Amino acid sequence: MTLQSISTIAGVAKQGSLGTIAANPSFAHGLTGGNPIVVDPSQAPVEVTVAKRSAYNVYRDGVKNGSNIESLAYMKALGLYLLGALGADTVTGAGPYLHTFSTADLPYLSIFAKGLDSTIEGIRDCKVDELTLKWDGAKPVQMSVKLMGTVFSYPATFTATVDETGGEGFLIPVGGTFQLDPIGGTLVDAVVIGGELTIKNNLETVDPSASIEASDVWEAVQEHSLKLTIVPADLSAFRKTVTGAGNGTSVSAAVPVGSVSLEFMENGGAGTLAVTGSKVAFLTAFPEANPKGGKVQVELAGVAVMPSGGTCPLVYALSNGQATY
Repeated sequence: MTLQSISTIAGVAKQGSLGTIAANPSFAHGLTGGNPIVVDPSQAPVEVTVAKRSAYNVYRDGVKNGSNIESLAYMKALGLYLLGALGADTVTGAGPYLHTFSTADLPYLSIFAKGLDSTIEGIRDCKVDELTLKWDGAKPVQMSVKLMGTVFSYPATFTATVDETGGEGFLIPVGGTFQLDPIGGTLVDAVVIGGELTIKNNLETVDPSASIEASDVWEAVQEHSLKLTIVPADLSAFRKTVTGAGNGTSVSAAVPVGSVSLEFMENGGAGTLAVTGSKVAFLTAFPEANPKGGKVQVELAGVAVMPSGGTCPLVYALSNGQATY
């Protein structure tokens, strides 16, 4: 019987320690695309002289295991992915709970998949290499998570503590607020028509000689970036990012830093995700001319860095009904 691709469900859980896959997912959800289980062996013919003009052997010298999840940003599962991407979660409130994430050592996650046939697949010791939240117009926020892990297996069970499959509680831009200042901290409303937020951890695997699968995953520098497409009333954003001042007349040698405050809403609920940054280096290009006319759009590309005394270059604060991660 032919397999049905619409039946794939992903699961994620935080591990207790390196080397032991979680018994079951803490959160399960549907996918908009991607591949929740990535097993990528590296193999090639053995290069050695032989009696005939052809290779005699093929050798497998490694396998990269991980996950490439594409999904809506479901309110409860999102918190664990953000924890996986950033490292630490400070919880306040007593329902709703406010999870404020900050830069720290990354936790190990277990990734699960089920639904294509009768089997359940899993990868242990995963860390989030890259997380992106992207939106276009008033459409729901799309989440993309790339993870790197160690050992692939077939877990016995898939019983999620929280199953958001087919749920209504996902992030949307409608009803939210979008404010920025390209060169300072005086936030004003902007007509934002789309954008994306990205966290990168520049992971690398530890690949022992005794195994073709990795024994650990390790993070390097954490990078925060964002892109905002705006419809401006004037070209002040271009002038400010280039000259460093609202009335500047020449290119600034110093990098001006600005600020941003974005808030997304829960579809059909009271949850929110607020993203703020107070030290963002923005760049933009002069808009292109168009002989057919139409509205001018400007893309602001920003790199966020750690402010003095800060906890994260971009602070993600998620309000939902999940008490802990």
